[in-house]
Amino acid sequence: MKEITEALTAKQAQIKKLQRDIDALMRAAGILAGGEVKAKAKTKAKTKAKAKTKAKAKTKAKAKTKAKAKTKAKAKAAQPKAKRTRKTMSAAARKAVSKRMKAYWAKRRKAKG
Repeated sequence: MKEITEALTAKQAQIKKLQRDIDALMRAAGILAGGEVKAKAKTKAKTKAKAKTKAKAKTKAKAKTKAKAKTKAKAKAAQPKAKRTRKTMSAAARKAVSKRMKAYWAKRRKAKG
């Protein structure tokens, strides 16, 4: 991922340099033709600046949502977990289960041998 981002930044730098060269050549052509500097070069710069501010605003919004999610996760982790309670059997229920199990195992022993 790091290599891709580095390649993207390198290509963007090349594009910026080429755009600057094109703007300079257009200005030079306008001057040699006896005309004025074209307004297109200026408007491109303004639109680029607007696009950059929009992109920054989007990244800030994403960062805020990530931060909110992190704080929610931290708050949830900080809360004590619900304590598990064991359901205990009453003495009568334990006695009944014991009686049934003794009968079950006695029946199995009898069938085995």
